[in-house]
Amino acid sequence: MKLNQLLILDAIVQSASLSGAALKLHKTQPALTLAIKNLEEKIGFELLDRSKYRLQLTEKGRIFHREALQLLHANDELAQLAKELALGNEPQFRICYEQICHLNSYNEIISNTFRLFKRTEFNLTSGKRFVSLEQVNSGIAELGIGPWFDLFHATGPLESLPIGKLNIGIVASTQGFKKNMTFSELQNCPCLAMFESDLSIDSDRLSYSKSSVLMKIDDVTNLKSFLLAGSGWAMMNIDYCAPEIEAGLLQQIHINDREDQFGIEVRAFRRDAIHHGPVARTIWEQFKVLSEAYLNERRY
Repeated sequence: MKLNQLLILDAIVQSASLSGAALKLHKTQPALTLAIKNLEEKIGFELLDRSKYRLQLTEKGRIFHREALQLLHANDELAQLAKELALGNEPQFRICYEQICHLNSYNEIISNTFRLFKRTEFNLTSGKRFVSLEQVNSGIAELGIGPWFDLFHATGPLESLPIGKLNIGIVASTQGFKKNMTFSELQNCPCLAMFESDLSIDSDRLSYSKSSVLMKIDDVTNLKSFLLAGSGWAMMNIDYCAPEIEAGLLQQIHINDREDQFGIEVRAFRRDAIHHGPVARTIWEQFKVLSEAYLNERRY
């Protein structure tokens, strides 16, 4: 059977007449009659009940037409995909979004872009610390969202937009950990930390989290669950732990003889290039708006 025969059948069903279908398809009625007759001979049963004034589907015809509609819809989708690809739309867009930076406004931008480009496959990954920088620099991801330090610009040709700030502090269970302690006391307690990417970029501030007893985890949700279990302490996004802190399940620990809370900027970043596709341009423009709002708020 041919796709054109299915199109003719659907046109006849929609019009309930050969004349209406012929007008819609810009074909003659005899041509449509011949096409349906050939299709019926091919499948071995009648599709149309011709005994009534208006053409109707037979029982078998109704089932056949229902399945044919799915094939016609798939054909329309394929044609639309081909059109978008011909216009330069990316078939795939990859984002590495570090979990510790989660914010609803970032998700909204990604979701808005996804809804605009429904035939582009969006891939979101996360995991180790600084993995977003590693993936963007290596070409694995087109867009990164993660903690940012000025020295990152030296790792490759990047352009970035400041979009927020993380408040990093020391978090632990309320059971078995003192709310105030010295740095030496903290170092004697088990530490939970995210795996680091292969870039091995660290800072003096982040080296604060070294301890003689260390558990490394590649998922921030699992890290929080181990904090709740009392397994150790971690340098964490305070906002991410706020519900558990308010509920008295976790606490922010303060160090008497050392700074214990830091602000780290969050940026959206990508490799600098002369040309970016429609998806990349659309999502970047939305992050530009968010960046301007963040910078204005920070200014005042």
